[in-house]
Amino acid sequence: MQLRTLKTRSAGWWGCAAVLAAAFLAMLLFNILTPLISDDYSYLLRFPTDQPVETFGDIVESQIGHYMQWGGRTIAIGLTQIFLWIGKGFFNLCNAIVFCGAVWACAKLSVGRRPIHPLLLVVVLAALVHFNPCFGAVNLWLCGSCVYLWPLALCLFFLLPYRLALDGLELSGIKATAGMFLLGLAAGWGNENTSGMAVLAALVFLVLLRVFVRRTPLWAAAGAAGSLAGFLLLMCAPGQWVRFEFAGSDPRGFLTVYSTRIMNATHSLLLYGSWLLIAFGALYGLLLLTKPERKSLVLPAVFCFLAIAANYALVLSPVYYVRSFYPVLAMLVCANASCVAALAQTRAATARLLRGALAGALGVVLAYDLLVGGYDILNYFTMRLVRDNGIVATVQAGEPDVETYAVFPYTRFCGAWGQPDIRLDPSNWVNTNMAIYLGADSIRAVEQHYYPFPGYDDFSLTVDKEMSLALE
Repeated sequence: MQLRTLKTRSAGWWGCAAVLAAAFLAMLLFNILTPLISDDYSYLLRFPTDQPVETFGDIVESQIGHYMQWGGRTIAIGLTQIFLWIGKGFFNLCNAIVFCGAVWACAKLSVGRRPIHPLLLVVVLAALVHFNPCFGAVNLWLCGSCVYLWPLALCLFFLLPYRLALDGLELSGIKATAGMFLLGLAAGWGNENTSGMAVLAALVFLVLLRVFVRRTPLWAAAGAAGSLAGFLLLMCAPGQWVRFEFAGSDPRGFLTVYSTRIMNATHSLLLYGSWLLIAFGALYGLLLLTKPERKSLVLPAVFCFLAIAANYALVLSPVYYVRSFYPVLAMLVCANASCVAALAQTRAATARLLRGALAGALGVVLAYDLLVGGYDILNYFTMRLVRDNGIVATVQAGEPDVETYAVFPYTRFCGAWGQPDIRLDPSNWVNTNMAIYLGADSIRAVEQHYYPFPGYDDFSLTVDKEMSLALE
């Protein structure tokens, strides 16, 4: 019996390794095929100048200026500038690893100290890909990944010790306490709603530890304190207030403003998370029928609560950027996966059936997403390569003021989805920064192209209107 258990665990380990290896190779290829986009060109420069970053000291100086004059996302934007300085090849490798780490961490948060079943890992991976409303912008675009994927991964790994402690994990000593404080500091100093969720989650887990373990370990309190300190550093940056003032005041009344924001947040939650919410309701209802232990009932509800909190935290922002849905998605996936994991403890046969059905259905969806997304990513890469090489050739031919075309992707899987390309006005910040990078005096777009094949370009008279609406 013990030998059979060891063989089963070994097969499960290799199965998970195969899933993550396949995900890594796909993400590495997609990252390689994603060029620099919009804000990437800005962060190649020393903030707030038009001089290129040449040393690590330039990055430190830029981040001090950024913190004081524009925003508090020092870790995320610092990572962006470091990767741009070192080179995108290094980023491609690191980013694929971090994405796989985030997938694994979601699954591990769901199962706790029990082994992750490979089929459950497939479900988590497929859900994180398929239900992400802007997959490329938060997983492939360099700046977007550093601002959204990396803070989320930090948050997930920060929460893992809390989740494992509920299953009996013991941490002790000054090193564990200091490590959790620093990890909490990094998780709290990411982006606004992801980091706010990290703080709230740490506080909730402190309560759960008190309820289920009957004590509050020092490392757990230190982690919560670190996350709060990081969040305060993020939100209290002088640049946050500069950015807030730059956005301008809303002339509508307080009640109108916040009721509208609540409606927008609700719309986003239902638009992008409705199927996951429905699945959670069904799985949680099924779990209730099995009458599991209290902890198995509480944890899925906690993850769902954190998802909703991360979603409605955005009512404090004037704009609900779709990219900010990432932590909401991750917690909804954890909520569903933890229901399946809990069912495995009470109804093994039911859990096997659910894992198989979900993995089969979502596996097919994942394959389709990768095919369609890969086609769009390759198209965009090809068009950008041709367009950018054409700009360089024009400059080298002695024409520094370049008129060219804007390039648009078709699907949310492309890193450029929702991001501005060069625009009509050559003085626009995107045009200016790309011109510096490509060696031109000025660049302006007079057309917009979609496919890298003759006959599929848009030269219509509506181009000015379309571009102004799409890019401004």
